[in-house]
Amino acid sequence: MLRQAAKKGVTELAQYPKPGEKLHGFTLLRSKHVQELELTALHLKHDKTGADYLHVAREDKNNVFSIGFKTNPPDDTGVPHILEHTTLCGSQK
Repeated sequence: MLRQAAKKGVTELAQYPKPGEKLHGFTLLRSKHVQELELTALHLKHDKTGADYLHVAREDKNNVFSIGFKTNPPDDTGVPHILEHTTLCGSQK
């Protein structure tokens, strides 16, 4: 359904499911058109895992995605942050 919507003009709210409707294993919680950014945002929840999914529909063909995980450090020593930089800094051979 999301691909079909893209053919009609992706920012038109009327073409998307209504809140509470199911779509490919997700339930649509809410949708909103954001005129200032020329996009429509759909907040969905995966039925089996409970994962939240934010679908941003826009006419722009330039797409990017991100997956984020909350990883709170066990204390305020900064050790996890230091290890992150040490791991990602690379090495020379």
